[in-house]
Amino acid sequence: MDLKRELRLLDVFCIASGAMISSGIFVLPGLAFGMTGPSVFVSYFVAGLLAFTGMVSTIELTTAMPKAGGNYFFTTRTLGPVVGTIAGLLSWFSLGLKSAFALVGMSAFMVLLVPIDINIAAVALCLFFIILNMVGVKEASRFQIVLVLTMLALMVV
Repeated sequence: MDLKRELRLLDVFCIASGAMISSGIFVLPGLAFGMTGPSVFVSYFVAGLLAFTGMVSTIELTTAMPKAGGNYFFTTRTLGPVVGTIAGLLSWFSLGLKSAFALVGMSAFMVLLVPIDINIAAVALCLFFIILNMVGVKEASRFQIVLVLTMLALMVV
């Protein structure tokens, strides 16, 4: 199966930054600061350095092998199909956990605006995003652009 590369730079930027902003800025810092205090700033700095190394590696691989498929493609191409499949499954599993965390975080903010149970809100948001992604990657990326620009505007205000 040949995958088409339909996402532009702005699409990828908004998808990646939206994933980091949603839980990485709105939810996690409060929890981390409550558990560790001021040392959370050092933790974020170290995590940023680690994320930077992964980002640079991904940029290099994407430039060297400009194909759709991300980490699965890179791993399969360099280490073989078995390791690529394992990497793909682990990536899928970790993104599922990250998505659950982000949905609960979004639901915590949603219940401030709408009186609804946090679990029901999380399931409703999950179903909404599933349907949105089933409609198409371009539509989902357009929606993500609107979400990220709205979040950035609210952060500036």
